[in-house]
Amino acid sequence: MDKLKDFLLGVRDELKRVVWPSRDTVIKATISVIIFSLVIGVYLWILDLSFTKIISFILSLRGSL
Repeated sequence: MDKLKDFLLGVRDELKRVVWPSRDTVIKATISVIIFSLVIGVYLWILDLSFTKIISFILSLRGSL
């Protein structure tokens, strides 16, 4: 039980040393992540549509042979 108590006291001491970001920094970082995720999502969606059309075209050529 002493090990658990020592661990929890150590955790509390470490959390006191943490430099927490400001609210403004967190908001800016969150917005950046959301925008980046949307851009990557749209890029992957376009890539998926392109490959789907290419594969469909190749398969339609194969079927006509």
